[in-house]
Amino acid sequence: MAGWSLLQLTEFFSAITRADDVAVAARIAVQRTTEATDAEVAAVVCDAEVVASVGLGRAPDPAVFVGLRGGADVTTLPGIGPMHLAMLAMDRDTGARLIVARADEPFIAEERQMLQGMARVLGLALRGLRTLENERRLRREREQEADARLKLVQALAWRERLLETLLRVQRAANQHPPLGEALDAITGGARMLLDDVTAALVLRESGDPAALTVASLSGPPVDQDILVEVGRAAVVANRPVTEGRLSAVPVHIGDDVAGAFVLADHTAAEEGLRAEGGRADAGNDERRDVLAAFGEQASLALTGASTRAAVHAAHHDPLTRLPTRSLFLQRVHQMLAAAPRPGSAALLYLDLDLFKQVNDTLGHAAGDELLRRVAERLTGVVRASDMAARLGGDEFAIVLEPLAGRHEAGVIAQRLLEAIATPFDIGGRTVVTRASVGIAYNDHGHTADGLIEEADLAMYRAKKSMPGTYREFEPSMLDPAVRSVPG
Repeated sequence: MAGWSLLQLTEFFSAITRADDVAVAARIAVQRTTEATDAEVAAVVCDAEVVASVGLGRAPDPAVFVGLRGGADVTTLPGIGPMHLAMLAMDRDTGARLIVARADEPFIAEERQMLQGMARVLGLALRGLRTLENERRLRREREQEADARLKLVQALAWRERLLETLLRVQRAANQHPPLGEALDAITGGARMLLDDVTAALVLRESGDPAALTVASLSGPPVDQDILVEVGRAAVVANRPVTEGRLSAVPVHIGDDVAGAFVLADHTAAEEGLRAEGGRADAGNDERRDVLAAFGEQASLALTGASTRAAVHAAHHDPLTRLPTRSLFLQRVHQMLAAAPRPGSAALLYLDLDLFKQVNDTLGHAAGDELLRRVAERLTGVVRASDMAARLGGDEFAIVLEPLAGRHEAGVIAQRLLEAIATPFDIGGRTVVTRASVGIAYNDHGHTADGLIEEADLAMYRAKKSMPGTYREFEPSMLDPAVRSVPG
């Protein structure tokens, strides 16, 4: 019996030590103990918990085993009846026990000795496995903590990249570039942040609000019909949408939906709207951030451009695109306030001498075209620091600032006269006209209206005395007695 018991213990120990965790070791223990003793029931109980059992079903009531009194040799088990009992302590420090029960005969001393050895071996094994499990748990926790820190660092770095890119886009927008450049900066910024996407802006066409077109695109080529389709879904819903591997968010001009900002990954051209489930990829937080942030940037750019266009239209002549009288007066006020000395700036007043004849002989359409062409020549002659404006009819005015001296205004005025005197080709016909120019200089006490009046009087004297020339204002021109006298 002793040799047999030693062999059983050796096999038991070998099986237990191959277990990966406490639950597996406990299951092996109850199976081996019932096999070794021809018992019907066995259980491993630790801290009032049944770790593993056989003979009473998959989930026996823990009270059946926990309530057994130490030293008892028999017990009655539910569903079985009276049983002979062996309860073996697994260690001295805890109440962990190996419990074995059989119906036919009591356990003899040698069996109890063998079972006690099994219990001790199991106790040692479970203690080691618990230590190993604790080490594994601590390692997992440390790894999870390190992973969480890494993810936090990566998230902070990503947020910093996002903010830096948005700041660059916003700074560029503050320079008021052409709208196309502003939109390209937005899609390009999104593309820089997300390597695996194509970014696009799909906008409504001005002539047909129901039609959408791709206004800007950055990244690998994608079927534009797919981009337009998902953009249309966002426009119609007026909310973010996701279709397969494409995502879109509406962009606005004020409260009106103007189009959509769309992101598509490299497989969007193949999968497009056919992807099943209509679900975005799992780790898509960064993409959603870019979609929302750059969609908002697009809305700001479009709204800003629309506002600037409205302001420009309100202050610019629709025919010649030159500033109107109101905007010109603002500039004259600024010039008078900032000019460092008398004669450092001037105002030119220009009137076409033969404009009525053009209108009468060629028609108003030809007259309008002549005014547009004159405006082009004015802006081609004046400097970047000057401003030319149309005051009404065939009358124009120009602020010259700064001037090195009064003579410089005359030089520019002469260039203007020569430019306008060059024949125009309008509707296949040669049109010849000329202009008369009056010059008034900034002096102390001037107002904007007063300076314009002086330049107008000088122009009138030039037209009366020698059309196609320029005259500088002289105080005597204010005398009503000499206003109608040719100079």
